[in-house]
Amino acid sequence: MAGAFAEAGIEFSDFQVLDRRNQDNAQMLIWESDFIILSGGHVPTQNVFFQELGLRGLLENYQGVVMGISAGTMNSADRVYVQPEEEGESAPDFPRFLPGLGITDVNVLPHYQQVKDNLLDGRRLIEDITFSDSMGECFFAFVDGTYLLIADGYTTLFGEAYCIRDGEIEQISGLGDVIELEN
Repeated sequence: MAGAFAEAGIEFSDFQVLDRRNQDNAQMLIWESDFIILSGGHVPTQNVFFQELGLRGLLENYQGVVMGISAGTMNSADRVYVQPEEEGESAPDFPRFLPGLGITDVNVLPHYQQVKDNLLDGRRLIEDITFSDSMGECFFAFVDGTYLLIADGYTTLFGEAYCIRDGEIEQISGLGDVIELEN
C-alpha cells in the first residue's frame, strides 16, 4: 500500500495498522492519524470488529481523510447491506443489515463485474438474493475503479455504477462519468 501511494506522489511519514493486537490503543491511533484506510475483507467479520472498537464513535469528530476499500466502503454506510458472499450466508436468517460507521448513507456493492454472475448456495447472487433484499432500498453496484468522494456536504460518484432498487437494476453512470448524489 505504501508503494502504491508513493508512486502516486503521496508520501506518509508513518504507517500503523489497527487490529486486535493494538485495539486498546484505537482512540490514540485514530486521533494521531491524518489518513485512515478501511481495508477490504469479509463485511460481517469487519463489522463485528468495528462495533467492538466503537469505531463509529471514535470517528465522530475525526478531521482527517477516511478511505474505504471494498468491505471498508460497505461498512462506511450508516446502515450496512451485507450482501452474502460465503456459503450459507444466503439463508433467510443471515443478518443482511448491520449498523455501520455512518460516514455515508450510500450502500455500495463493490466488484460488480466480478460478482454479477455468481451463484451462492445454488442461487443467483444478484437476481435471486440481492434483488429481493433491495425492496425499499437502493444499492449502488460499482465496477472496480468506481468511487465516491464525500466532501463539503456533497457526495460525488466517479465511474460506472448501477442502482439496484426494488428488484431491478439500472445503469446510472458509465466509465468516466461524474454525478452528484442526493444527500
